Amino acid sequence: MKTVVYTSDKKTHFFQELKAIYHDTKSSNFLAYQMAKRDLQSQYRQSFLGFFWAFMPIITNSLVWIFLSSSGTVNVNADQSIPYIAFVVIGTTLWSIFNETLFIPITSVNGARSLLSKINFPKEALIMSGIYKMIFNLILKLILIAGILVIYGINPGIGILYFPIILAVIIVFSLSLGLLFTPIGLIYTDINKIVSTAVSFMMYITPVVYAIPKQGIFRKLFELNPLTFLFNDARSSLTNMQLENITFSLVLAGLSFIVMLVGMVIFRKSMPIIIEKIGG
Repeated sequence: MKTVVYTSDKKTHFFQELKAIYHDTKSSNFLAYQMAKRDLQSQYRQSFLGFFWAFMPIITNSLVWIFLSSSGTVNVNADQSIPYIAFVVIGTTLWSIFNETLFIPITSVNGARSLLSKINFPKEALIMSGIYKMIFNLILKLILIAGILVIYGINPGIGILYFPIILAVIIVFSLSLGLLFTPIGLIYTDINKIVSTAVSFMMYITPVVYAIPKQGIFRKLFELNPLTFLFNDARSSLTNMQLENITFSLVLAGLSFIVMLVGMVIFRKSMPIIIEKIGG
């Protein structure tokens, strides 16, 4: 049996922590998979509609905006080159993926509060478990997008090869942000509520259900939002339109990856303090 020695030496190194995170993530992969499998089974076991609930928020939100647009209540200013239903379903699905990934760290840790102070295990397993669940839900959501493309006869063309890349950038970007606010969000619940409110507002300055305004303060806000460029290119890659921000997406991917590594180290170093605070 491996002997673990605890010392009072607090000195550490960023790259040593990354190496430890890699080994702990690798060693706890089976545990993370089993935790994700357990959570998904319990989520759908007692549900009559089952996997339909993975689509339900997307469909509901899309129907609301489709109604507002068709009734003339709201001028969505959407791209006329694709049907508005396809525009809003793709945008809402991308937003759902961003929102779910953003809250993976804090949701995963909160869901395991009862275990944290009782069982010693690599806490990276919680993050991995959340990622496995997100991937499962992601596959279901992509089926919805595929169905919409087929129904409206939209041929993505060769541009669809860019879609997984842009989708990966959205996931890494949102996960990196989530890791940064998770430690303090676990201690002070106000942070979680503030982030949730900010994200709700952020949706209205992202081309989710309507396109970028042609002028005004809202156009400036759209242009300051990195998600604007990711969402536009992700939608363009699915609808055989020209991608305009692929260089920006690659640069953002690199920066987000670095922030994600920093966030993982902060998460690892802060977990003992968090467990002490929330474990009672």
